[in-house]
Amino acid sequence: MDYYSLKMRASQHVGEGENSHEQHISGAERIVGRDSVEAVCAAMVRRAMNHSKGDPDFINVKIEKVHESDIQVLKSLPVTRVDVETWQEGLEKAFGLITPLMALRQAQGPCDGAKKLKEKLQDLLRETFPMRGAMLYDIATGNRLEPDHERGVRATYMDALHSSEVDGCKNHFNEAIVLATKVANAPGMVAEFCVSDDPNYVTGYVASKELGYVRIMKMKEMGDENGGRIFLFDSRKASAEECIEYLQKKKVLVEIQK
Repeated sequence: MDYYSLKMRASQHVGEGENSHEQHISGAERIVGRDSVEAVCAAMVRRAMNHSKGDPDFINVKIEKVHESDIQVLKSLPVTRVDVETWQEGLEKAFGLITPLMALRQAQGPCDGAKKLKEKLQDLLRETFPMRGAMLYDIATGNRLEPDHERGVRATYMDALHSSEVDGCKNHFNEAIVLATKVANAPGMVAEFCVSDDPNYVTGYVASKELGYVRIMKMKEMGDENGGRIFLFDSRKASAEECIEYLQKKKVLVEIQK
Protein backbone atom coordinates (compact mmCIF):
# COMPACT_ATOMS: atom_id res chain seq x y z
CA MET A 1 0.00 0.00 0.00
CA ASP A 2 1.21 3.48 -0.84
CA TYR A 3 0.75 6.38 1.55
CA TYR A 4 0.84 10.15 1.19
CA SER A 5 2.64 12.60 3.44
CA LEU A 6 0.54 15.74 3.98
CA LYS A 7 2.03 18.86 5.52
CA MET A 8 0.35 22.17 6.27
CA ARG A 9 2.11 25.36 7.31
CA ALA A 10 0.33 28.67 7.87
CA SER A 11 1.91 32.03 8.60
CA GLN A 12 1.06 35.68 9.05
CA HIS A 13 2.91 38.71 7.70
CA VAL A 14 4.08 40.91 10.57
CA GLY A 15 5.73 44.34 10.49
CA GLU A 16 6.78 46.67 7.70
CA GLY A 17 9.95 47.27 5.69
CA GLU A 18 13.17 45.90 7.17
CA ASN A 19 11.31 44.70 10.26
CA SER A 20 8.79 42.64 8.31
CA HIS A 21 8.76 38.86 8.72
CA GLU A 22 6.51 35.84 8.50
CA GLN A 23 5.17 34.66 11.86
CA HIS A 24 4.19 31.01 12.25
CA ILE A 25 0.46 30.53 12.89
CA SER A 26 -0.27 26.84 12.55
CA GLY A 27 1.25 23.60 11.33
CA ALA A 28 0.20 19.99 10.98
CA GLU A 29 1.24 16.85 9.21
CA ARG A 30 -0.16 13.41 8.54
CA ILE A 31 0.72 10.20 6.69
CA VAL A 32 -2.48 8.75 5.24
CA GLY A 33 -3.80 6.38 2.60
CA ARG A 34 -4.91 7.64 -0.78
CA ASP A 35 -8.62 7.67 0.08
CA SER A 36 -8.08 10.10 2.99
CA VAL A 37 -5.97 12.70 1.21
CA GLU A 38 -8.75 15.13 0.23
CA ALA A 39 -10.57 15.05 3.58
CA VAL A 40 -7.42 15.48 5.62
CA CYS A 41 -6.19 18.36 3.44
CA ALA A 42 -9.53 20.13 3.92
CA ALA A 43 -9.31 19.58 7.69
CA MET A 44 -5.81 21.04 7.74
CA VAL A 45 -6.97 24.19 5.95
CA ARG A 46 -9.88 24.57 8.40
CA ARG A 47 -7.42 24.26 11.25
CA ALA A 48 -5.19 26.97 9.77
CA MET A 49 -8.15 29.29 9.28
CA ASN A 50 -9.42 28.90 12.85
CA HIS A 51 -6.36 29.43 15.04
CA SER A 52 -6.09 31.44 18.26
CA LYS A 53 -3.06 33.31 16.85
CA GLY A 54 -5.19 34.92 14.13
CA ASP A 55 -5.90 34.62 10.42
CA PRO A 56 -3.03 33.43 8.23
CA ASP A 57 -1.82 35.39 5.23
CA PHE A 58 -0.22 32.31 3.71
CA ILE A 59 -1.12 28.61 3.80
CA ASN A 60 1.04 25.97 2.19
CA VAL A 61 -0.15 22.36 1.80
CA LYS A 62 2.38 19.83 0.51
CA ILE A 63 1.38 16.35 -0.68
CA GLU A 64 4.09 13.74 -1.23
CA LYS A 65 3.79 10.05 -2.05
CA VAL A 66 5.43 7.67 0.43
CA HIS A 67 6.10 3.99 -0.21
CA GLU A 68 5.16 1.56 2.55
CA SER A 69 8.62 -0.03 2.40
CA ASP A 70 10.19 3.30 3.46
CA ILE A 71 8.13 3.55 6.67
CA GLN A 72 9.41 2.58 10.11
CA VAL A 73 6.75 1.51 12.63
CA LEU A 74 7.47 2.30 16.30
CA LYS A 75 5.61 1.58 19.52
CA SER A 76 4.84 4.75 21.43
CA LEU A 77 6.70 5.64 24.58
CA PRO A 78 4.93 4.67 27.84
CA VAL A 79 2.97 7.61 29.25
CA THR A 80 3.08 9.12 32.73
CA ARG A 81 0.87 12.05 33.76
CA VAL A 82 2.08 14.59 36.31
CA ASP A 83 -0.48 16.97 37.83
CA VAL A 84 0.77 20.22 39.36
CA GLU A 85 -0.81 23.26 40.96
CA THR A 86 1.24 25.92 39.17
CA TRP A 87 3.31 26.27 36.02
CA GLN A 88 6.36 27.02 38.14
CA GLU A 89 5.95 23.65 39.83
CA GLY A 90 5.56 22.04 36.42
CA LEU A 91 8.83 23.47 35.16
CA GLU A 92 10.58 22.34 38.35
CA LYS A 93 9.29 18.80 37.76
CA ALA A 94 10.57 18.87 34.19
CA PHE A 95 14.01 20.17 35.19
CA GLY A 96 14.18 17.55 37.92
CA LEU A 97 13.64 14.75 35.40
CA ILE A 98 16.01 16.02 32.72
CA THR A 99 19.04 17.19 34.71
CA PRO A 100 20.00 13.71 36.03
CA LEU A 101 20.14 12.41 32.44
CA MET A 102 22.37 15.32 31.47
CA ALA A 103 24.63 14.86 34.49
CA LEU A 104 25.13 11.14 33.96
CA ARG A 105 26.17 11.62 30.34
CA GLN A 106 28.42 14.65 30.60
CA ALA A 107 31.85 14.05 29.12
CA GLN A 108 33.52 15.26 32.31
CA GLY A 109 31.31 13.16 34.58
CA PRO A 110 28.41 14.23 36.84
CA CYS A 111 30.22 17.18 38.36
CA ASP A 112 28.20 20.25 37.35
CA GLY A 113 25.48 19.73 39.92
CA ALA A 114 21.71 19.92 39.53
CA LYS A 115 21.50 23.68 40.16
CA LYS A 116 23.96 24.59 37.41
CA LEU A 117 22.32 22.18 34.95
CA LYS A 118 18.88 23.58 35.77
CA GLU A 119 20.12 27.12 35.11
CA LYS A 120 21.57 25.96 31.79
CA LEU A 121 18.26 24.40 30.78
CA GLN A 122 16.38 27.58 31.70
CA ASP A 123 18.73 29.64 29.53
CA LEU A 124 18.43 27.21 26.61
CA LEU A 125 14.63 27.21 26.83
CA ARG A 126 14.48 31.00 26.60
CA GLU A 127 16.69 30.87 23.49
CA THR A 128 14.15 28.59 21.75
CA PHE A 129 11.18 30.96 22.05
CA PRO A 130 11.65 32.71 18.65
CA MET A 131 12.70 29.51 16.85
CA ARG A 132 10.46 27.69 14.36
CA GLY A 133 12.00 24.32 15.11
CA ALA A 134 13.90 22.71 17.97
CA MET A 135 17.33 23.37 19.39
CA LEU A 136 19.79 20.47 19.04
CA TYR A 137 22.02 20.77 22.09
CA ASP A 138 25.07 18.54 22.48
CA ILE A 139 25.56 17.64 26.15
CA ALA A 140 29.05 16.30 25.39
CA THR A 141 30.43 19.65 24.18
CA GLY A 142 27.89 22.25 25.30
CA ASN A 143 27.40 23.38 21.70
CA ARG A 144 24.26 23.99 19.67
CA LEU A 145 24.36 21.82 16.55
CA GLU A 146 21.36 22.91 14.49
CA PRO A 147 22.69 24.25 11.14
CA ASP A 148 20.37 27.27 11.25
CA HIS A 149 19.96 28.67 14.78
CA GLU A 150 16.95 30.77 13.80
CA ARG A 151 15.05 27.95 12.12
CA GLY A 152 16.18 25.05 14.29
CA VAL A 153 15.68 21.35 13.53
CA ARG A 154 12.21 19.98 12.75
CA ALA A 155 11.03 16.42 13.25
CA THR A 156 8.80 15.62 10.26
CA TYR A 157 7.27 12.75 8.27
CA MET A 158 5.33 11.07 11.08
CA ASP A 159 1.83 10.12 12.17
CA ALA A 160 -0.05 7.76 14.44
CA LEU A 161 -0.56 4.27 13.01
CA HIS A 162 -4.20 3.60 12.05
CA SER A 163 -5.17 7.20 12.76
CA SER A 164 -8.63 7.95 11.34
CA GLU A 165 -9.07 11.58 12.38
CA VAL A 166 -10.07 13.88 9.55
CA ASP A 167 -11.69 16.75 11.43
CA GLY A 168 -10.08 20.11 12.06
CA CYS A 169 -9.51 19.62 15.77
CA LYS A 170 -5.98 19.51 17.09
CA ASN A 171 -5.24 16.41 19.16
CA HIS A 172 -2.32 17.77 21.18
CA PHE A 173 -1.71 14.51 23.01
CA ASN A 174 -1.53 12.25 19.93
CA GLU A 175 0.61 14.68 17.97
CA ALA A 176 3.00 15.17 20.87
CA ILE A 177 3.47 11.49 21.65
CA VAL A 178 4.05 10.68 17.98
CA LEU A 179 6.72 13.38 17.77
CA ALA A 180 8.28 12.42 21.12
CA THR A 181 8.50 8.75 20.12
CA LYS A 182 10.22 9.53 16.84
CA VAL A 183 12.65 11.92 18.52
CA ALA A 184 13.51 9.41 21.27
CA ASN A 185 14.50 6.88 18.60
CA ALA A 186 16.80 9.25 16.71
CA PRO A 187 20.54 8.36 16.75
CA GLY A 188 22.37 9.89 19.73
CA MET A 189 19.22 11.32 21.35
CA VAL A 190 19.27 11.68 25.14
CA ALA A 191 15.96 13.42 25.89
CA GLU A 192 13.47 16.03 24.72
CA PHE A 193 12.10 19.03 26.61
CA CYS A 194 8.97 20.72 25.23
CA VAL A 195 6.71 23.63 26.16
CA SER A 196 3.96 24.35 23.63
CA ASP A 197 3.87 27.77 21.93
CA ASP A 198 0.06 27.58 21.68
CA PRO A 199 -1.28 30.34 23.98
CA ASN A 200 -4.33 28.21 24.84
CA TYR A 201 -2.39 25.04 25.71
CA VAL A 202 -0.29 24.95 28.87
CA THR A 203 0.65 21.25 28.99
CA GLY A 204 4.22 20.28 28.15
CA TYR A 205 6.40 17.21 28.43
CA VAL A 206 9.79 15.65 28.81
CA ALA A 207 10.56 12.40 27.02
CA SER A 208 13.28 9.82 26.49
CA LYS A 209 13.65 6.06 26.19
CA GLU A 210 14.50 5.96 29.89
CA LEU A 211 11.73 8.28 31.11
CA GLY A 212 9.04 7.44 28.58
CA TYR A 213 6.65 10.29 27.76
CA VAL A 214 6.08 12.36 30.91
CA ARG A 215 3.12 14.68 30.39
CA ILE A 216 3.25 17.64 32.79
CA MET A 217 -0.16 19.28 32.86
CA LYS A 218 0.91 22.87 33.46
CA MET A 219 4.21 24.36 32.27
CA LYS A 220 3.29 27.97 31.50
CA GLU A 221 0.55 30.55 32.09
CA MET A 222 -2.59 30.49 29.97
CA GLY A 223 -2.27 33.06 27.19
CA ASP A 224 1.53 32.88 27.06
CA GLU A 225 2.62 32.56 23.40
CA ASN A 226 6.17 31.58 24.32
CA GLY A 227 7.19 27.96 23.99
CA GLY A 228 10.10 25.94 22.78
CA ARG A 229 11.63 22.54 22.20
CA ILE A 230 15.10 21.25 23.05
CA PHE A 231 16.56 18.02 21.69
CA LEU A 232 19.33 16.96 24.08
CA PHE A 233 21.86 15.02 22.04
CA ASP A 234 25.12 13.14 22.70
CA SER A 235 27.70 13.51 19.91
CA ARG A 236 29.70 10.59 21.32
CA LYS A 237 26.87 8.24 20.31
CA ALA A 238 26.14 9.51 16.78
CA SER A 239 26.89 12.40 14.45
CA ALA A 240 24.65 15.44 14.27
CA GLU A 241 24.16 14.71 10.56
CA GLU A 242 22.83 11.20 11.33
CA CYS A 243 20.44 12.56 13.93
CA ILE A 244 19.12 15.39 11.76
CA GLU A 245 18.73 13.06 8.76
CA TYR A 246 16.54 10.75 10.84
CA LEU A 247 14.48 13.55 12.37
CA GLN A 248 13.82 15.35 9.09
CA LYS A 249 13.60 12.55 6.52
CA LYS A 250 12.77 9.17 8.06
CA LYS A 251 9.11 8.24 7.59
CA VAL A 252 7.63 6.96 10.86
CA LEU A 253 4.24 5.65 11.98
CA VAL A 254 3.73 5.29 15.73
CA GLU A 255 1.52 2.65 17.28
CA ILE A 256 0.01 4.45 20.26
CA GLN A 257 -0.21 2.14 23.27
CA LYS A 258 -3.38 2.40 25.30
